[in-house]
Amino acid sequence: MEATVGLLFLLIGVSYGVETFCDARQDGAQCLGSWGGTVFVKLMDQASGAPRIDWMKGATLILRWRNNAIVANTIMSRSEFIPNNGTFRINNLRNSDSGKYTLNLFDSEGKEKITRNLQLSVEGQSPIRVGAISALVFYLILLLVCVIILCVQSKKQKCKEKLNADLTYIDVRVVQQQGRKSVKQNMEEEVEYSQIKTAGDFSRIKQKT
Repeated sequence: MEATVGLLFLLIGVSYGVETFCDARQDGAQCLGSWGGTVFVKLMDQASGAPRIDWMKGATLILRWRNNAIVANTIMSRSEFIPNNGTFRINNLRNSDSGKYTLNLFDSEGKEKITRNLQLSVEGQSPIRVGAISALVFYLILLLVCVIILCVQSKKQKCKEKLNADLTYIDVRVVQQQGRKSVKQNMEEEVEYSQIKTAGDFSRIKQKT
């Protein structure tokens, strides 16, 4: 149990310590992140002076920058946009963060002038889920071992009971045979005594005659 808990905390610590840096200034860039880790996505050299910036994940707006200010950040609780170097940081990566991201840059008239795509892939699974699965497997193995031990003990007990029953049966047979032998001996002794008595009576009668 202690080993399982230790493995769980180790996985959590390793996952949360991974940082990835991605350059999204080239269209079609590929980015790989780790579950629970942090990814730094460089969207541009700097955001200062850009009239409008939209960063989308599919059809969902992630970041909107307009007139040197952040207008919207839908994942603000675990992200930060750094205008000075045009980097967007996402903490505590999840599998749901994987997908295609699109950066749209607009001019002062609101016309789209640059579009760049980024593919982000988050690898790994939740350490809590992994730990839960590991703990479940551990307890299943422990349960299986306990069942095997109980079966072995039960089998030994049954063998012992059968052996005791066989010994009891043998004792009964021996006693019965001894009893039968005693009865037979008594009957033989009585027959022999009767024969001797009869022979003696016959001898006396013959002497009288």
